[in-house]
Amino acid sequence: MKNLFTQYLPHALMTMVIIFIICFIARSLSYSSTYMDPFTQALNNFNMTDTYFQIMNNNSDEMMDYNPDVVMYDISNCYSRAEIAHGIQRLNDLGAKVIALDVIFGPNSRDSVANDSLLHVVKRCKNVIAATRMVPNYDSFVKEESYFVKESGCVEGCVNVDNQTVRTFSRDLTFGDTTLNTYVYEVMKMAYPEACEMWRHRTQESELINFKQTAFDMIHIYDDITREDVEGRIFLVGDFQDLRDFHDIPVVINGSRRICGTTIHGYSISTLTMKDRMIDDMSEISALILGIIVTLGFCTIFCFLNEVYNDYSGFLSTSLQIILMLSLVFVAGYLFIEKHYNVRLLYALLGTGLAAYAAEIFYFIWLKWKKWRGEKAPDEFDPNIYKS
Repeated sequence: MKNLFTQYLPHALMTMVIIFIICFIARSLSYSSTYMDPFTQALNNFNMTDTYFQIMNNNSDEMMDYNPDVVMYDISNCYSRAEIAHGIQRLNDLGAKVIALDVIFGPNSRDSVANDSLLHVVKRCKNVIAATRMVPNYDSFVKEESYFVKESGCVEGCVNVDNQTVRTFSRDLTFGDTTLNTYVYEVMKMAYPEACEMWRHRTQESELINFKQTAFDMIHIYDDITREDVEGRIFLVGDFQDLRDFHDIPVVINGSRRICGTTIHGYSISTLTMKDRMIDDMSEISALILGIIVTLGFCTIFCFLNEVYNDYSGFLSTSLQIILMLSLVFVAGYLFIEKHYNVRLLYALLGTGLAAYAAEIFYFIWLKWKKWRGEKAPDEFDPNIYKS
């Protein structure tokens, strides 16, 4: 083993350098050429967690979780602010722990009586959280908020989510010079202050949403409700038929990869509050170190096979490459599903995948260099040539 690393490690290191150069060139081209957009998007969207969550949901009918603490409160087809105000007041009177509005009420309603009714209800109920959203406007952002926020003094939470596939949530979001607490953070702060404090001390800037399929109670604003239905529960208020608030998610839930933003917030809250839902995410630095170690090890073995078993090197190295990549995925999947730890494999799989091509470039350059210096370059590799 010692001879393996001392004899072939220099060649493996040179192969690693070529891999870095290939990645650098591809990344540079992706910034300067639209032709490389697919490459950039593939790297940015590469996430094995999508596969792991889908595996967890394959038997979702038998293993579906249920979160009794979070209720989806649907105000679809209700266009009266007076009726919405009455619904919020009733939830408050029946003992709702939190009433989080995932709806922004603009100032343009012509019914001033209904406007005042909603304003006074929100002002009276101290458990209401209002939604706010940051909207791009040329080279800056404009804050959208409900008309009653300033006068009522209610808590606000930012409801912005990823414009592409939604995979994560965080405590706060920054838009230029403005940083806002998220909707999920404000709900957690009001409903679960201790759990929120633990979340605040986690070092991860963002958390993976655990998309293991979960059932939530759904109540419509026109449904009859009792204190049993409401007391001590979190109510996420949204329009579940408004397609403008539907977003892409990485797995299929209830037959679709697009679900309502309010439901996504419910999954985020469940990630923090339900047992064994939090996922520890490998840091970018750790992922890079893992990638370098795995790639260097594979390159060393590849060079050994290429130089000692030249006749069979293609078959052996390809077989080893496939076995190594499948083993990495299997181990990472086990750690994710059973230990709730997300191993980032992008760099390890990318380096392993490029190793053979980079090694061919290295050997081509190396043999040309030997010939240019007048040294004898063997047509086929012989292990005895490299022994001192």
